[in-house]
Amino acid sequence: MQEVAKRGASSADADTLSPARVEAAGAPAAVADEAEPSGEIDDAPNSLRRRMSRASMWSLAGYGIGQMLRLAGNLVLWRLLYPEAFGLMALINVLMQGMAMFSDVGIGPSIIQNRRGEDPDYLNTAWTIQVVRGTLLFIVGALLAAPVADFYDAPELRYLFPLASIGFVIDGFTSTRLFTAERNMALGRLTAIDLLSQVVALVGTVGWALVQPSPVALVFGPLVANVFGTAMSFLMLPGVRNRLRWDRECARTLLTFGRWVFLSTLLGFAASQADRLVFGKLVPMELLGVYNIALVWASMPNMVLERIFRTAMFPALSKVHNADGDLVAAFREAREPWLLFGAWVAACLLAGGPFLIRLMYDARALDAGWIVQLLAVGTWVAALSSSRGNAALARGAPGWIAAASAAKVVALAVLIPTGVSMYGFPGGVAGFVLAETVSYSVLLFSMTQRGLREFPRELVLTALIGASAFVAYQAASKLGSALATYAASGNVAARISAFAQCALVALVTGALFGPLFLLHRAHQKRRPSALRG
Repeated sequence: MQEVAKRGASSADADTLSPARVEAAGAPAAVADEAEPSGEIDDAPNSLRRRMSRASMWSLAGYGIGQMLRLAGNLVLWRLLYPEAFGLMALINVLMQGMAMFSDVGIGPSIIQNRRGEDPDYLNTAWTIQVVRGTLLFIVGALLAAPVADFYDAPELRYLFPLASIGFVIDGFTSTRLFTAERNMALGRLTAIDLLSQVVALVGTVGWALVQPSPVALVFGPLVANVFGTAMSFLMLPGVRNRLRWDRECARTLLTFGRWVFLSTLLGFAASQADRLVFGKLVPMELLGVYNIALVWASMPNMVLERIFRTAMFPALSKVHNADGDLVAAFREAREPWLLFGAWVAACLLAGGPFLIRLMYDARALDAGWIVQLLAVGTWVAALSSSRGNAALARGAPGWIAAASAAKVVALAVLIPTGVSMYGFPGGVAGFVLAETVSYSVLLFSMTQRGLREFPRELVLTALIGASAFVAYQAASKLGSALATYAASGNVAARISAFAQCALVALVTGALFGPLFLLHRAHQKRRPSALRG
């Protein structure tokens, strides 16, 4: 859900200084999708369904490789730089994220969603707004440098923050071809640009750190990557050659759509951080640290689903909507296989949370096990919200995303303190999960009013998650009892036992959701695709 809200705030990525995250590539593909009189439907090579499937695979590959590059970079840089450098960059990243969010006008989502998303006048007006925004953000960053440095008593920020803010200017000139490529779900070259930019950033950062170990290295690498990514957006992708242009009607359309994206971005950021802010006031820091460990594992699958929904499902549904197609059928077809995947992962977390934590951490983090189990429920609800939020955005109704985020912020502020006061920390975690259902309820109401009556399917999948998780937990617990003597023989044996329990959980839950996925796929192949646009 938060990823939907941050659609236009591409610089909000905590792992990079780039204010314009690269998210699309390739050229538009035609749609040719003919059904045979009987038997299996053979989609034409460029059908919207196949393009969405390819986009999903590219998105997953890019996400996985990108995470490995970030991990490798962190491990190398930790050995080359001192901890204070990372602290300074953490501050700079947070400040730049905030600046980007407070100026987000949803240029990317508007290009993807609007019928005029490939009109040169529309694209050049959007590019002009983007250039102006990037320049203004740099000026703000330069002006804030001195007071921020004084506030944090970090004189290095006087030059690091303006230097990092140059990235806003560079990314402001990034071609709109990125967004038209994402609009057409042609993510191959876009993924290549994204990954190559990360490699360039890593090489630049490590190279500077080897010559001069200082915080400047952490700024220099991303700036080089910004220049590389901007250049590649013009050189590697086909599309309109951007120039400065101001069309009053296009600007009005962009900014009208963007005001809701702006509000959604701010509220989405608040909703994504409010739980830690509230818990930080109500519980000891040690417990907050354990909660954060659990949150990392519980939120990981939802991050993957949000990326799929954002880069593949949203553009596909936008095309169907703009072509006056059957959005309800397209929504069901586009999200069903990914919901089955999400349901399986949620069941694994719900059943295997304690075993996973015992496998990965020492005794200090054992409480994270039951927290993962509770948060798994919230993860599942968040996946449902994210899919519905993307459908709302495809229909040109970003206001409902803002409403859902606002409802979640209010619910978090009320339910977490209430839960803590009544039932202690577990009550607070339950309050967080309930707040996620409040956000979901807003999107459920809004999209049901518009014909997306998918609640019965969602309810059945939720029941299957609970049933399969119960069976898997019981089986894994019995396996743990059988291996208790062996597990007590040492730390390695205990981890092997926990691994066996995790594997059993995955197998038991997979025994249900695997056949369901295969049945869905077979059924989908024998019916005409609603993904036409």
